[in-house]
Formats: sequence, C-alpha cells, structure tokens
Amino acid sequence: MAAGQRSRAIVLALVGMLCAAALAGCAASGDGIAPTRSTTPTWHRVDLPDGEAPVTLTAYPGGVLVGTQNRANAAPGLLRLAPPGTSVTRVSVRPASPYAAQGTWLSIAAEDDGRLVAVAGARGGAHSNVRWSVWRGDVAAGLAEQEQPFSTFGGWGAGEQLGVLTPDTGPLLLGSWESRGAGLDADIWLPEGPRWIRQDPTGSALASTTTELVGPRSGAASGATAVVVGSLVTLTDGVRQQPALWQSTSGNTGWSRRTLPTTGRTGEAVAVGCHESSPGCLVVGVVDGRLAAWAVAGGSAPAEQHGIPVVDVSDRAPLPAPMWRGGTWTVLAPSGSATHLLRLTSGSWEQRAGPPGVVTAAAESASGTMYAVTTDSTGVATLWATDALR
Repeated sequence: MAAGQRSRAIVLALVGMLCAAALAGCAASGDGIAPTRSTTPTWHRVDLPDGEAPVTLTAYPGGVLVGTQNRANAAPGLLRLAPPGTSVTRVSVRPASPYAAQGTWLSIAAEDDGRLVAVAGARGGAHSNVRWSVWRGDVAAGLAEQEQPFSTFGGWGAGEQLGVLTPDTGPLLLGSWESRGAGLDADIWLPEGPRWIRQDPTGSALASTTTELVGPRSGAASGATAVVVGSLVTLTDGVRQQPALWQSTSGNTGWSRRTLPTTGRTGEAVAVGCHESSPGCLVVGVVDGRLAAWAVAGGSAPAEQHGIPVVDVSDRAPLPAPMWRGGTWTVLAPSGSATHLLRLTSGSWEQRAGPPGVVTAAAESASGTMYAVTTDSTGVATLWATDALR
C-alpha cells in the first residue's frame, strides 16, 4: 500500500471510531469525508394472525386498531393493539349483508368516548360498482353493520365514499354525489337513527358549478369543526387544478372554501391532520408531482410550508394524515417504491427513512408508538411499528 493510501485508510478508521462514539453516521466520498447524523428509526414488523392483511389504522383512546381483510375469503376483520408489549386481540365484526361480508375497510374512526364508525366497500353488480356499507360499535362490543337501502350510497347519481369524520357534534360521512350544477359535489351523510341520510349541498361551498368543480379527497375534525381537503378545478381561463380546503363552523353547517397558496402550476390537497393539542391542522398534498404542505390555524389564511424536503409523489398517492405529538408533526409519504418520513418542528423540516415498502396507512398511539401499513412490489401488505420517534 502506498504512503498516501495508508494515510487515508488511517484517517477513515479514526473518523469511523469518532462517529461510532458519537452515535452518528458518516459518509465517505472519493475526495473527502462528510459526516451526517444518523436519523433512521428502527421499524419492526408486527405479526398478525395468519391470513389477516392490514388495511387501515385507527388511533383510539385505548391504543390503535388495525382494520384487516382475510386473504382467503376477503372477510373484514378488526384487531386491537394495546397496550405495547401485549398480544394482538380480535374485535368482533358482524356484517349483515353479503357485500359487507367481503368489504374492504375504507375508514374506521373513533370518537372521543371510544365509539367507532366505519365504512367498507366491495365491488359487485353488473357494472362492478363499489357497494358501500356503514358500521357502528365500540371495542368492547365490536363493529356491526347498519344495513342501508341501496339508494343511500348507490343509484344513478352515486359518487364515492371518502371517509368518516368525527367532530364534537357527532359523526358524519364524507363522499361525493352528482351535482345539480356540474360534475360531482362534496357530500355529507348524517345519521338519523340507524339510517344515514345524504345532505343536499346545493348553494353551499361544497357544491360544484359550471365554472368550478369541487374535488374532495379526505377530511378530519377539529373540535366541532369539520375540515375537508381536495382540489378545485376552475374552467374560466383554461383548466386549472388548485389545492383547496373546506371548513365548517360546526358539524355540517357554515361551510367555507379556501384555495391553498402555491407557486406551482397544478396541485391537490390529499390529507389533513388535526389534533386537540396542536395549534391548528397540517395539510399535505401534491404540487407539480412533489410533496407539499400547508399549515391551517384558526381563522388565519393557510400558509404554504417552505423548506420541505423534495419528495416526488404520484398524483393519486394515498398520503396518510399527518400525526401530531409533543410539538412535532410527522408525515409519512410514499415515493416510488419507498416511504419517506418527514418531521416538522418549530418551522424546521427533517427527513428520515420510513418503513420498508410504500405506505398506505399510519397512526400513532397515545404512548408514542407509531404504526404504518406498507405494501411491497407484489402488493403484499405488512404492519410496522417504531418507538424511536417518541
């Protein structure tokens, strides 16, 4: 070995020892050595009962619930993960209709008192449309389908279901339906006894017009307020898609609409996270093919987040809602065949590696354990957990 090579080898060895002592990682280039802090949390696989594939994740007062689907017979299931270190336990699921018995969970939401509301869907019929089912219950009694007339979610004007929102005023279902103006409206279903009744949004901010098309993607609740995010397509000067937000004053009343500021050409808000202890909500979406985020606090105008790491995200990526804990927002974003983990603290973003695979769902327990569902290149879903982000 030449003298220069020996010297460089000694330097690399010393740097490696220093890095190990400081619990940090280092990267060596061909011409120099650049130290970098190791920020990759360790994710461990959570084993589920044989044949159960994870689909949804729901934080509730007692822990986290995993909505599953049986790989053999497509039956929906529900599992309880609580507290950390204990075994996975089953929660009863009781379908009443044939389609519900093979439904895939779309959304399972928990109210503050632990009551659960869920929506599932299964394709069927001559046109293979999604046949939606709605469920209610709690962890102790399980989830039971509230069988609905076909016209509740189906018919000529039917759109789709997008999720369950649980404001303090009571649960509501978010979806879409044929508009009296043009295209589809954002629609709300409210419970009346065991029936869910679609509310007519005509004349409200949720309705489409001949010049503006409403495109909801998902929603959340903040106290009595319901928050819906998606896009607004304007047709007055060409066609332009802008990320947008709709917010009620209480439950399904007092809806207003705001477009979200962006310097990009086209974009869409995909998910929103709100928490009772956070200063507001955080919206995530896609602008010109890259991850974007906006902070929404009270009556203030939404603020686009700058300094966010560059993460390429496909237009229809299933971005999970941001999670808030201890002054930090955590975002899991799918990009290509991988998942990126981003954290926002006091206006500063940091990026880490996420769990293996492409994330489709995420939730965090009250104790700080973070869970994520990802799929691999063959479409197989896996549940992961980490305690490194508490």
